[in-house]
Formats: sequence, C-alpha cells, structure tokens
Amino acid sequence: MGWAPEAWDRLADRLEREGLREAGLATGLVQPRKKGASCYDFFRGRVMLPLRSPDGRPVGFGGRLLSGGAGGPKYLNSKDSPLYHKADTLFGMDLARAEIRWLHRAVLVEGYFDCVPLHQVGVRHAVAPCSTHLTPGHLQMLARAEAWTCPGHPYNPGPSTHGMGPCARPLPSSTSFEAP
Repeated sequence: MGWAPEAWDRLADRLEREGLREAGLATGLVQPRKKGASCYDFFRGRVMLPLRSPDGRPVGFGGRLLSGGAGGPKYLNSKDSPLYHKADTLFGMDLARAEIRWLHRAVLVEGYFDCVPLHQVGVRHAVAPCSTHLTPGHLQMLARAEAWTCPGHPYNPGPSTHGMGPCARPLPSSTSFEAP
C-alpha cells in the first residue's frame, strides 16, 4: 500500500530525472500532457494498491481518493494495457484463489478497501472487481477458481460452462458464490 501525493508532477519529474520516463508511461503512472513534451502524474491524492494477476504478477495500480483529495472518481485504476484489463481483473484473487478453491465460494465486495480488511480478519476468499460492475470476465475468473454458483441470482455458471453463461444483470456489491 502506498500514497500518491496531490501534486500534478511529483512522480513525473522524479522519473524524468532518473531517466525512467518511458517506464512511467508504460506502467500508466504518468501520462503525456496534451501540450508540450512533459508528463503529469496519473494518480494524485490517493491511497495506492498494486493490482495483480491471479498468479501474483503486478499488472497495474489502483488508487482510492480520500475525502478532500484532488478530485475525480472514488476509485481510479491504471488504463487497460496488454497486461491489465479491468473487466477481467479481480482485486485480491492472487491471495484468495487457494481459499476459493478449497471452499468453492468467493465473497465478492465492491472495492479494494472492502476487500483488504476482510483479508486482515481472516476472510481470505474475498475479491473485488476492478470495474464498476461485474463482467463475464470476472465470472470466468471465479469459475476458473472453482467458485461455481451464486445463490439467489439467476446467473449460475456451473462447472460445465466455466463462467461462459449469460450475465443478465450485475450482482449485488457483496455476493457469496458457493458450490452445490
């Protein structure tokens, strides 16, 4: 966990001085300005978390705006890239995958900061979508982790469809997937 200060160019200037401007652009931490050759910090005034693939590789960053911060959306993720697609990424899956496989269910919560405290108190099968709604890509990831049914919801991927079935509407912000 880290912090992105409210300054518009603190990280961009540091990366430039260190000769790492291209790395900052490639990771989405800085963005080119519309005018001129300089860059600005993409994340400002946010608590920052790494976004990881199910096997634990860092693929992007997510930041949560604190009240009175720099403004913008409550949650801000890295832009989609060859490594990161928010519609296919579940925050915490790298830590939750084994527990989900063991229990055959996942606790799905709204955002990163709903997921983190659950892991801290032992709910190790909690995950959060990295987008504003649950997508077929998220459901596929849950099915691959063997969380197969969603009680009380018309969507039931089952072990035979592996998450490819219809997703008629978004799930509530906190839903439990259980095996039959």
